[in-house]
Amino acid sequence: MTTRVFRARTLIDARLAATAALGEDAVVLTTREVRRPGLLGVLGATEVEIAAAALPRTERPAQSTGGPFAAATYGRPQGAVHERDLGGRSAALDALRTDLRSEIRAVRLAMGRPAPSSRDGDMMDLAAEVSAIREALELLAPSKGRGDKVSALLRARGIEGPAALALARKVRSAGAGDLDERLRAALASTLRAAEWPAATKGRRGVIAVVGPSGVGKTTTLAKLATLARAAGQTVTLVTCDTFRVGGVEQVRRYATLLDVRFEAVRNAGELAAVLGRTTTDLVFVDTSGRAPAAEATELLLAERSFASNPSFQPFDRHVLLCMAATSREVDALRTVKSFAPASPTALAITKLDETSIPSGIVHAAWASKLAVALTCSGQRVPEDIEACDVARLVEQLVPRAESRKAKAA
Repeated sequence: MTTRVFRARTLIDARLAATAALGEDAVVLTTREVRRPGLLGVLGATEVEIAAAALPRTERPAQSTGGPFAAATYGRPQGAVHERDLGGRSAALDALRTDLRSEIRAVRLAMGRPAPSSRDGDMMDLAAEVSAIREALELLAPSKGRGDKVSALLRARGIEGPAALALARKVRSAGAGDLDERLRAALASTLRAAEWPAATKGRRGVIAVVGPSGVGKTTTLAKLATLARAAGQTVTLVTCDTFRVGGVEQVRRYATLLDVRFEAVRNAGELAAVLGRTTTDLVFVDTSGRAPAAEATELLLAERSFASNPSFQPFDRHVLLCMAATSREVDALRTVKSFAPASPTALAITKLDETSIPSGIVHAAWASKLAVALTCSGQRVPEDIEACDVARLVEQLVPRAESRKAKAA
């Protein structure tokens, strides 16, 4: 009796392969789950492996009809529903669900997204899991479709990842018409403008900037403080960036030039003390470029902590997440995840002057789901800052022909 091994994604498929190769009288001897390598090392999953053999004629049960899983083969009346059939189908479905979930987790890990908990996975039905895999694969390896003008336009404007997929759907659903105009309309419906953070409306305000090192937080804060002083508001400048060489002195120099109060704090407790005793209209807080850790000042600025402290009740809270207009989709996701503990209220887009395709605006807005409060386009204080104008941002993302000609001239 010759034994052969067959592998397939499910137990049912493996049995069918054995039947096709060995004939209807094949008998399954053993079954087990094995791991198969995946695409690019991230899509590995489990398969079912069976060992099967074709019995010699003298060993075949005389009453056996209907193939290797017929009633006579396993000693039960023909036509009866046997618990092994139900168990086999259940095992096959369980194996398929396990396979799908492992692929979802692997793709999410490759994309830098958190994997859902096992409890969440149990609540997803099979159709939802298949849909999630399709979406994840589309994000991981989007179609390059040479004939797809929408995808080509988005790639040309540097827009990628889930934001590009969402915009492509909007553009295609808009029907016919000029492609650039349809994309502008899709962008205009995606981007949102937040209020100017220094607009106190009769209340005092805390305005903090968070984000990675080198994105322009300190310069952005100096621009805001200068405009506030020009509007007649009293200001306190606070720096928590005691880690960067020269960080404290840079903010201190701005405070001297503006003739405003200056404070340097090292942790959340010191920042709380400053906010508790200050009497100015606005308090501007420059944070470090590091992800918040225990006792970090950014955690004190988080929505829950801020709201629970009675000393902070006179203040409106504004936490601006600073992100560069040059940010790639993966950079935006990482930044949003790193600074989520600070509960940002709006975006500040910086470095618009450093790129002709500021796709980071879209990546930041999509990853954070936040509105844009302001944009910065240079180092001049306070000239190179302005409140968010969605129409202007859309024009920068998809410039019209006359704008391109004007720039070229």
